[in-house]
Amino acid sequence: MNALKFLSWQIILAAFLLVFFARNLLLPIIADDYSYAFIWDGAHWGNLIDGVNPDNFERVESFSDILISQWEHYFHWGGRTIAHIFVQFFVWQGKFLFDVANVLMLAALVFLIFKVGTGLTLREMNKKFLLLILAGIWFCAPSLLIATIWLTGACNYLWMSVFELLFLLPFALAFWRKNFSVPVPLMAVLGLIAGWSIEPGAAVTVFTAFMLCAYFWRKKSLQPWMKVGFIFALIGFAILILSPGNVARLELTNSLEPDDLIPPDAQWTLEMFAINFVVGFLPVFARELILFVPVIYFLTRANRSSDAAQFVLTFSAASILVLLVMMFSPEFPERAGFPSTIFLLVAATAALKEISPQLNRIYLRHVKKINIAMSIFAGVWILSMAGCLYVETDLHNQLDARMEFINAHRNDDLITVTPLEIPAWSETFLGTRTWDKLTLWWGGDLEPDLKGNRDIMFAKYHGLKKIVAAERKED
Repeated sequence: MNALKFLSWQIILAAFLLVFFARNLLLPIIADDYSYAFIWDGAHWGNLIDGVNPDNFERVESFSDILISQWEHYFHWGGRTIAHIFVQFFVWQGKFLFDVANVLMLAALVFLIFKVGTGLTLREMNKKFLLLILAGIWFCAPSLLIATIWLTGACNYLWMSVFELLFLLPFALAFWRKNFSVPVPLMAVLGLIAGWSIEPGAAVTVFTAFMLCAYFWRKKSLQPWMKVGFIFALIGFAILILSPGNVARLELTNSLEPDDLIPPDAQWTLEMFAINFVVGFLPVFARELILFVPVIYFLTRANRSSDAAQFVLTFSAASILVLLVMMFSPEFPERAGFPSTIFLLVAATAALKEISPQLNRIYLRHVKKINIAMSIFAGVWILSMAGCLYVETDLHNQLDARMEFINAHRNDDLITVTPLEIPAWSETFLGTRTWDKLTLWWGGDLEPDLKGNRDIMFAKYHGLKKIVAAERKED
């Protein structure tokens, strides 16, 4: 029997969001969050380089502090101003406010994928669409903990994806419903924000808007708000890409030769492209392959709509373009592929809408087999979510115990804490949906180094003299 048969889509979504909210509550501020709690130190090395002087930093305590900080950030570190305004606001105002807002943003992302992909109203949402979107996010999106739950990561990836789709929504509604219109000033604002989001997502948003504008132009239905939206998206993208901080950060990090950056003499060479393909493009693309099934099934149908096919192809191409754009970056972390999954989910949802009648007939012919398969799938999904909750509860308890130890020794000249540990089975069965060793190693935990940025900013935030983590035991 199909366990999902007796649940409405509203209940399924509510359960998913409830688990997501619990995971948000379990994760405290970590890593870059501490650095963004302070006004950006543009006069020196910024807030994220090892060896910074803690005496240079002042806590963010007002909106004007955030604006000053982001001005310095733009000219000395990078152009993701809008994302980091949110980061600094929530670190200043408190984690619980972010936890609540982040759940709302995930719900908004789900609804936007549905509406952009189908043009339907929420009354027409059903379990097929919802399960495709939720399963696509859960099983296919890379670095799920970093991209959707960690405060700094979520503001960069989850939140900016919402703004990118929000900008594209009027174009999609005009495509699906025809004669749809929005105020020109609103599209200017949405375009500016979407273009000024994050590099790979903004690039493909501009590409998608251009392709849709070209479609409406050929149909002789290109409206002023479309032109203005596209122009302001281009302006936002230019502001993002032309940030002097992008150059300053690359020069600084090249001089320090961090382990996560391709060496300067190998940047923009065949070696860099080969590394980026192996560590970034391939793992993200492999996770997404299943989402191409409804896309390919729809595109190979003889009686498919040519307009719908163009829409599906545009968002599918945008998904791949995200990964191609990142191939030219000196660093390609998997989380940078998050917008790729989101755009591909729009394409898959659009394809699902078109092939639903055929799928309904297939279901009626194979009811028992499909119900059994869906029940097994639901069981795996529930176990996966339960596993993430277990790991994150365990890490939360470790962090609570660490803070008790720190508070008992806060007047010590040097505090040495035990490094965080995750269960041995976690990475095998859960991957990057939750904490993994790489997340801990790249900044999720403190370091055994007095000059480590994480340790310095943590100590400054909590009013300690010095703190380090003990050397991690090798497996």
